[in-house]
Amino acid sequence: MSIAFVSSRELSKQPGLVLRRLKRNGAQIITLNGVPAATLLPASGLGIEADLDLIHRVRMGQALAATQAEAARNGSDNLTMDAIDAEVAAVRGEVKNKRTGKK
Repeated sequence: MSIAFVSSRELSKQPGLVLRRLKRNGAQIITLNGVPAATLLPASGLGIEADLDLIHRVRMGQALAATQAEAARNGSDNLTMDAIDAEVAAVRGEVKNKRTGKK
């Protein structure tokens, strides 16, 4: 699958052409000064809500994958439940102490 890159200038000067290519060829990357700035996707026909829901799900999946990769890098993916509970208790204690003014 090849993805077309479209400058923001081209999009502003020839939106009809860009939209026709979008419909024919699929996703396009909009660039601003040569740097990817946005992804232009054709509507699926299932409705705007369904399209936006899919995009949100993909972004959530990306965020989850990034979080899991970071956990693997820093070793927190190997924490036991007891260690997690201890960490949560420690943070809750700090928050409680800040509220009551204790150190």
